[in-house]
Amino acid sequence: MKNMHPFVKILLFIFTLLLMSYTSNTYLLPMSLILFVYAAWLARSGFLRVVKRMKWLFISIFIIYAFSTPGEYMQYIPASVAPTVEGCLLGIVQIAKLLIALATLSILFATSSKEQLMIGLHLLLSPLNLLGLNTNKFTARLLLTLDYVEELAAKEKFKFRFDQLDNMLSTTELDHKYRVIVLESIPFKWADILAVMVLLVSTITLFYFSELNFKVLF
Repeated sequence: MKNMHPFVKILLFIFTLLLMSYTSNTYLLPMSLILFVYAAWLARSGFLRVVKRMKWLFISIFIIYAFSTPGEYMQYIPASVAPTVEGCLLGIVQIAKLLIALATLSILFATSSKEQLMIGLHLLLSPLNLLGLNTNKFTARLLLTLDYVEELAAKEKFKFRFDQLDNMLSTTELDHKYRVIVLESIPFKWADILAVMVLLVSTITLFYFSELNFKVLF
């Protein structure tokens, strides 16, 4: 995956999130486990640190779904305080979806540099030039913002303050005027073209069967 074009990586990230929305709950848990292990192998320290910081969010999601979803109460627990079986399952599914998104994003960042991601994003947004959006300016502004955030995060005893948002805006405006940003063009390989075609066909197929199932239900 490291040798894949960044444009294809971004498309694969988007397709994974899309697939997650249409995948049966039976396959979500194995999918989240595989991506979790792969992300932990590629970017162990960063990915596991993010997961650790989000543990309270995971716990909160599980509790909310477990105790607010109607269904069959868990056995051997008083009904007044018992979670439902359906709620526990839904909570686990939501946590699995969030882990899939985090793992896929970590894999994307671990296999691509910041400049490569900007190249892929610029290429992905290039059709919006027809609508009047200046993708060159947008990409440059985003790259400068990421540089500024990285500099802040690298400082010792860093604490976020809302006034830093104003500083970020003024700094990126100034750097955008006086800094030259060069994004080298990365050529597409035959494997990249084949991957784009497979993702395109898979997306069309996914939408077709989801629409077909929707018509069958109604």
